[in-house]
Amino acid sequence: MPEVKQDNWELVSQFNPVVGCSQWKLVESDYDYAQEISRSGYGDMLHDSDRNLKYNLAIQKAVAYRRRMYPSDSIRVLDIGTGTGLLAMMAVKADADCVTACEAFLPVAECAEAVLKANGFWGKVHIIKKSSTKLVVGSDMNERANMLVAELLDTELIGEGCLSTYRHAAECLLTDDATLVPYAADLFVQVVESPFLWSHHCLSSYLQSDAEQRLSHFESPLGPFHDSLLNNTVLTCSGAPSVMDIQASELDVLDDDTMPLGDRQLRCLLSEPVRVKRFQFGPPIDQIKLEESLCITSTTSGERLVACRSGIAHAFVVWWRLKMEPTNTVPDISTAPKWSNDPDWVWRDHWMQAVYFPRQAIPLCKGEPLGIRFSHDSLSLWFDLTTVVDECPNAHCTPNSSKLIERPVCECGMHYAWSRNRIAHLNSESYRSLTGNILEQVQSVFTSSPESSMDVVIVSDCTLLPLLIASSLLSSKCEKPVTIYHLESSPCSARFLHPVYDSVKSKNVKLQLMESVRPLIEEYKHRSTSVLVLLAEPYAAASILPWDCLHFWYVYRQFLKELSSSLPNIVLLCPTRLRIMAVLVEFVDLWKIRAPVGRTCGQFDLTAFDNLVQKAMLKTDAVVEPQPLWEYPSWARSFPTVVFSMNLNCASKSDVAHTLVTVNQGTLRPSAKQPVNGIALWAEWLVQPGDSDANHTWYAPAGPCSPILPGTRIRWSSTGAQQGVMLTPNGWFPVTPNESTAFPSISLSVDWDCDTGEHKFTLKVPEDNSS
Repeated sequence: MPEVKQDNWELVSQFNPVVGCSQWKLVESDYDYAQEISRSGYGDMLHDSDRNLKYNLAIQKAVAYRRRMYPSDSIRVLDIGTGTGLLAMMAVKADADCVTACEAFLPVAECAEAVLKANGFWGKVHIIKKSSTKLVVGSDMNERANMLVAELLDTELIGEGCLSTYRHAAECLLTDDATLVPYAADLFVQVVESPFLWSHHCLSSYLQSDAEQRLSHFESPLGPFHDSLLNNTVLTCSGAPSVMDIQASELDVLDDDTMPLGDRQLRCLLSEPVRVKRFQFGPPIDQIKLEESLCITSTTSGERLVACRSGIAHAFVVWWRLKMEPTNTVPDISTAPKWSNDPDWVWRDHWMQAVYFPRQAIPLCKGEPLGIRFSHDSLSLWFDLTTVVDECPNAHCTPNSSKLIERPVCECGMHYAWSRNRIAHLNSESYRSLTGNILEQVQSVFTSSPESSMDVVIVSDCTLLPLLIASSLLSSKCEKPVTIYHLESSPCSARFLHPVYDSVKSKNVKLQLMESVRPLIEEYKHRSTSVLVLLAEPYAAASILPWDCLHFWYVYRQFLKELSSSLPNIVLLCPTRLRIMAVLVEFVDLWKIRAPVGRTCGQFDLTAFDNLVQKAMLKTDAVVEPQPLWEYPSWARSFPTVVFSMNLNCASKSDVAHTLVTVNQGTLRPSAKQPVNGIALWAEWLVQPGDSDANHTWYAPAGPCSPILPGTRIRWSSTGAQQGVMLTPNGWFPVTPNESTAFPSISLSVDWDCDTGEHKFTLKVPEDNSS
């Protein structure tokens, strides 16, 4: 156990999914606060120059509007959730008479005070360190405010509880004629056909490709387990209630109806996006509705809503536009995807696009009328589709109406147990190829072994491998006794798979689910088997970075240590090697999420905020963070290189861990005089015995889809583990003294702690080339 040496440090017990047990971790006492600050997304929001400019203009317009409409009134501004104090300072600059700002999160409230002092606004803004719902007029505020500025929105618009906050403000804190910035938001939706998006929701697409669906003799690779796994409850489940937020601008829109849709592609089924609802934020209170249901049967222009082409309605892509101020002269802030042709489109990461799924994928014919059913409560939105338009009047539904859409709730257990990204990967061709390779190896070991029995131990979470291996062995009519143990560390996944495994009815092939390795080791101490084969995909539900799936290796070492005398033939079938790859990149936009803000918000100095966030990041965030890089355009600035390599197939229990590891340093060399603002890293696993240098033997679920060449855009895998990213937001521009001298390299060192399974990365950029 680590020793606590200072009063401001404390020991925290955390489950380590890599080694498979809880371990003590030494953290600073304000770790939770620091973590919330470092991951808040304030930085990206403050780098959003379009947002900042429009808020500033809207506040100026709103103040001028009130001066003109109510010349005898003082302008009393309330800023809810002030954060850095930026909007409050804008209100002061716009000549508001009184500005009150509230912030419930104490470290950020104190940061706002420092920002106000640095900008000369101390005493001009009254900071109250409370939630707005705890404010009392007459105590915290002398009188009700007649102007409200706030930014309380998320990707789903209402997911941070803005409706309840606005309703409380209208009832308790604002005058009846109050002016709001922003005062409303319009919600838009596009119905799309996209097997790619649908693959995140429905597992059934794993079974067969479109071509195979046309073959009547096609047999599911799940064999006898097909109906148990993909029963009617799973296939008709409405899925997880949470929104799927993505950078939908990175989806390719196909207009050619004859082209099949593939990875990251969609086809719009409406001729134009439809406005679902206008959410009003200000008084009177009765227009701020905390729940409502609608059925949309006409377009925004009033025409009948029909499908503009034939296709399958797989998903709803949703975004919103903010109405900024009462004169409507400031353009809207829009979160529309780029392909929507919205004139106010801007790249943002703190607000993305939202994806929702219908209860069933519905085939539509060109010209067919349809209705979009929509409901919301105070925190969430949900959608469904109907082609029975007569039953869906274009009007509000009463709260007790049968037309209300039931809130999506997973009833099958799969959507709670398996993440959307995991379901999509199980549906992918990459996963088919991987499992096909593993099945061949298992069959080879089984048929070539002269032993009378064999056990297979699979150490992977949320996997189909046990069912696929059992089905493969059953279809080959095996006569040897085989027991397949599945070590599953995710309790939710175990609950989902238990009844499926219980459906196995075979004398020779047995399937058993284990949630801990200890009972399995104790069992082997009292019985023997001829051959024990251990394998993994690998995948761990709790993993964060793509190389955090080494739990199977720790199980393997534990087997060797405790069972080598009773089980002399223990084989790690796959994977047998791990290597971590790295490449220098230039991110088009992603660098903004970690870049200091400085004075980029107009004339306001936010250095105090930068100091707060940077300090918090040092306390909590690893140097490498996970990101789904297919959503963030990046350009290669070097060739990829191996920075870490590990032999997983240790020969005996006496192998010393560090002798299995090879670390390459100082090999990241830019190939041209182009800016570098990050390093992308991913894991590759050797899943096929043979030449480890052969590219086809490496499985890279988080890797590039094609070879990386400097100067070209990288196309990253869109499913599977996220990539690891090291951001250098200040940037680095490589220079060389003369044409014949190579560009200086960036040094990247990797230290691996065998006890914790952690990889620690240290980056060194040549100082004389920094910018």
